[in-house]
Amino acid sequence: VAAVALPPASACAAPVDAAPATATVPRVIDGDTVDVINDVRADCECVFGIDTPETKRPGYTEACRGGQATAFATTTLLNQRVAVIVDASQNAHDRYGRTQVIQTAMGNLSVLAAAAGAGRSHIFDSSHPPQRAREVAAAEDSARGAGRGLWGPPCFGNTDAQPR
Repeated sequence: VAAVALPPASACAAPVDAAPATATVPRVIDGDTVDVINDVRADCECVFGIDTPETKRPGYTEACRGGQATAFATTTLLNQRVAVIVDASQNAHDRYGRTQVIQTAMGNLSVLAAAAGAGRSHIFDSSHPPQRAREVAAAEDSARGAGRGLWGPPCFGNTDAQPR
């Protein structure tokens, strides 16, 4: 994935204490990445504090439950009004140039996706875990214990994409 030139994080995200719905999700790229259009027309590509099975990795097959993770994000976010909230404990962008955010719609998306078994907890920088890392981990543990989503058949937690 190539780095994307983005406007400054402040144009794409509100601070944690100000969380009105100020953006719309016109496109879901995969289970953990979406495009957003801020009301001030700052377009951003955002990633959540989770990792979902790959669906579009060049040269690889779609990972087990990748389509379901993307469907979860699509059902939850596509064309929805959302709040884009910067997690002050994290870097503004990931290694691909995407804005690192907590994306909320009907609650914290990372927690919702982990609870549904649509993604797993992912900490970009282990020395600075995200503010909601414990909530996401607890939701993941619940899904894992219940065998929901990627924790159930046929994956049983193995969602590695395979080279073609």
